[in-house]
Amino acid sequence: MHQKKLAPQSGGSDLKSETKNSMFQPTGSDDVLALCHMFANRIGKVFASELAKYDVTIAEWRVILSLHKNVSGQEITRRWAMDKMAVNRAIASLEQRGLIKKVRNDKDRRIIDLSLTRSGQALYEKLLPVANARYRRLMMGLDKSETKLLREILIKMIIHADSIDD
Repeated sequence: MHQKKLAPQSGGSDLKSETKNSMFQPTGSDDVLALCHMFANRIGKVFASELAKYDVTIAEWRVILSLHKNVSGQEITRRWAMDKMAVNRAIASLEQRGLIKKVRNDKDRRIIDLSLTRSGQALYEKLLPVANARYRRLMMGLDKSETKLLREILIKMIIHADSIDD
């Protein structure tokens, strides 16, 4: 796989010099939400190709990642803000392949919890280092204070978006 050199950690460097060699060239009309979508699409495309080597989609990976403990499909949908049908398709595919199992919740029999099978756990253990490496590559462009600030801003934006969700 061809790897591009990463932009140096910013620490005060100017944005123009960092974007000079990038395929992305900001314009005056790029707003913050558009930039969030552009970034999400770029990281999704790269990670999707990495996951495809394991015959796993991004939606399926999110389900697998969420199942470190028994949770319901509804909880996964809420946590990742994903379309309910996309989560249901991912769950059905993973169950059909023997990677997850459904278990009736002891406290509320109406709820069906999901958990990883041994095969699902083995796949999780293979994919987690891949995901962590991708995360580290992406975050190399930010220093610790920028990472902390970005995290705080994103959490604040998610909480606000949830408060205005119809």
